[in-house]
Amino acid sequence: MKNLILGVVLIALAQIGAWIQQFAQVKWPWFKDHTWLLVIFLGIPVSYLFIWGAQYLYLDMGSVWGVRLTQFSIGMFTVLGLTYFVMGESLSLKNLICVILATIIVLIQSLWR
Repeated sequence: MKNLILGVVLIALAQIGAWIQQFAQVKWPWFKDHTWLLVIFLGIPVSYLFIWGAQYLYLDMGSVWGVRLTQFSIGMFTVLGLTYFVMGESLSLKNLICVILATIIVLIQSLWR
C-alpha cells in the first residue's frame, strides 16, 4: 500500500508539471516566448517523477498495464483540477463521463488483486 500511495503522489506531481509545461503558454502568454524555461526547469524533474512514480506503482501492481492505466487516470484528474481552477474551464457531459471512467480504471487497477 505504501508503494501505491507513493507512486500515485509522484505521478500526480509529474502530471502537474506536465500540465504546466503544456498550458503555461496559454494562461501566461509570457511563456510563449520563453518555453525554454519550461523545458529546462520542469523537463528533467518531471521525467524523474514519472520514472520514480512508475517504479513504485510497478512494485505495488506488478503490471505495466496497471501502471500505465493508473498514470492515465491520474492525468485525467490532474487536468480536471488544474483546468477548472487555473483556466476556469468547466466539464462538459462528455468529459465528465471520461472522468468517471478514469475513476473506475483507478479503482479496478488498485483494488482488484
